Order: sequence, then C-alpha cells, then structure tokens
Amino acid sequence: MILGLQTLLLFLLQTPGGSSQHSEAGYWFLQPNVLVVNTDLNIHTQMQIPLSCGEAYEGQEVFWRNEGQEIDQQGNHIQVTVEELTGGNYSCHDSNGSFLNHTLVLVQLLNGKTVLFQFRTDYIQCTSRNYSGIFHCSWKWSEGRRGDLFFAAVTRQLVSNISCAADADRSGMICLDRTHCPYTEELHPIDLTIYVKYWYRVEKYTKQFYIAGIVKPDRVRLRKAHGNTFEWEYPSTWNIPDSFFPLHFEVKVAPLNKDCDVIFTEKRTFSVSRRKNFLFCVRSQDTLTKSGWSEWEQRK
Repeated sequence: MILGLQTLLLFLLQTPGGSSQHSEAGYWFLQPNVLVVNTDLNIHTQMQIPLSCGEAYEGQEVFWRNEGQEIDQQGNHIQVTVEELTGGNYSCHDSNGSFLNHTLVLVQLLNGKTVLFQFRTDYIQCTSRNYSGIFHCSWKWSEGRRGDLFFAAVTRQLVSNISCAADADRSGMICLDRTHCPYTEELHPIDLTIYVKYWYRVEKYTKQFYIAGIVKPDRVRLRKAHGNTFEWEYPSTWNIPDSFFPLHFEVKVAPLNKDCDVIFTEKRTFSVSRRKNFLFCVRSQDTLTKSGWSEWEQRK
C-alpha cells in the first residue's frame, strides 16, 4: 500500500521501489510521480531537473503548469530549475488544457532535520500494549512546523507482512505484524521509515526495534479488597497464560504531601500499614524483558 499525495491513507510496506537516494544526478524518485532533489543549504544549489509528461504523449503538443500557473516550457520533455527549497507541483496538459500527468518536486536537505521534534535521542516513539504484533508509532511536529505524513515503509527483514493505518491527525500510525508469534523469540527487528512533508520540503526518519523492546502494559485492574488491603489483576489486554508472560509490579504508598515509598513485588495483593489518608498506586512491567512501565493505577 502507498501513503501518498495529500489525504491518501495507504502505505507502501516495502522499501521504495526503484528509488536511489544516492543518485549521482542529485535527484531520485520516491514514487512514480514524486521526485526528490537533494539539497545542501551550506552551498548555493541550483539544479536543472528533467521532467517528462509520459511516453504516451510523445510527439504531441504538451503544455506545462506549476501550481496551476502556466510556464514557458512546452513539449513532452522539459527542464525546470530547482533552487534551494523551491519545489513545485508540475502538471502537463494537452492543447485543450486537459490534464495529462503530473510530477511533484520535493526538496530534501542533506544536513539537518527541522520538521519533527526530537525526544532525547530519537524522533519516533513506538509502543505495544502486548505481544500480539500490534504496535503504535508516533511523532511530534516541531513548533511552528505542522507537516504531513507523506510516505511510510514498515518491514521486517525486507518482508512486507506489516499493515498500517495513519492516525487521524497524521502524527502517528498503528501497525499489525501479521506473521509475529508472541511465543517465539524475534529473530529480526522491525525497520520503520517515514517521509514527512512540510510545504515542498521532505525529511526522512527511521527507527529500528523489536516488539519485545517497546512493550508497555496497560493499567492493572485494581480494587480495594478490605480495610487497607488492595488487590489487582493483569490488564485485560495482556497476553495469556500469565506464567509465560509474567509481570512484576511497583507499588507506591503516598501520604499526603510526602514523598512516595516504593516497593517492588510480583504478588497481586498489598496491605498498607498506614492509618492516615494515603494514595495507593501500582503499575506493571514485563518481568523478562524489563521494557516500559505501564501507567499508574490509583486508589484512595
């Protein structure tokens, strides 16, 4: 599937076919109608880019427009100038003005990324609530730069058995690895590549991970049993059996306006010795992989 122009919600779940980011010419095709020009802002860049309307229109009168405005070049093959960050959406038309084809020209900077916000050392955050093969990846737009998810490729060992759908606000996507088995060790990592677009600028971001490394359980199911004794169960979304997918727990007992006491346990019950008002908190983590902690579940 292909995630492409503007509002299409489809993903190409393989490496971009036929593209070469190391093209000696300085440009390459991300998709059949999407051409990317590599630009270095440290050097004044002005590049001549060849565009073609298509083999079917060879020998015909062909007229060109950029963003709907007519340009001087005519014919099936033309040359356009791309300078620094000036891309464009070039369309070709017949003598009656009817649309024939188009090429979207985008610019990719070779030095620096500015569209996405960087979380510590990474731009993309991925989590999974269990080992079912479903995971969610998200990113945050940099301040003042609201971009768009333009293209994504998600594979495991270059095999496209992973299907994805974009979030409504285009700042993340949920994916399913249809071949993932929760009872066996992952032999190969998942490779995620996204291209985000801001006006005519496009940036590439990558992330590699194992599902076991991004697991974050949902909140535990907590209840007050009697007195100051609390009991809880594994999240309903967690894998079974519990013996194969064990969780351990962190318990906090917080007196009002005091620091929390932290206790680790693998039991599912805890009695609080304090008699005054307190807040009881518990969260869980995979015992074996020591991946992400769940959110706190609380009771007074």
